Amino acid sequence: MESQDVDVAICEIGGTVGDIESLPFLEALRQFRQQIGKNNVLVIHVTLIPYLSQAGEVKTKPTQHSVGRLREIGSFPTCSSAARK
Repeated sequence: MESQDVDVAICEIGGTVGDIESLPFLEALRQFRQQIGKNNVLVIHVTLIPYLSQAGEVKTKPTQHSVGRLREIGSFPTCSSAARK
């Protein structure tokens, strides 16, 4: 980062992990974390975990898939957050 007076920068990358449109942004995040240092960057993975009332269970496979895709491109979430709906 150019400015030395910045303590915190918050950046949201929306979209679907694995879509070709999001790859440049995820790569930029990976490079930023590498340049700044992994101890200075917090990556939060937020995902929806659908609840199927008929089956009485949650479906975690889409979340597992997105975390796997992030790992494939070398971007490891520091923590994850999930909302059940």
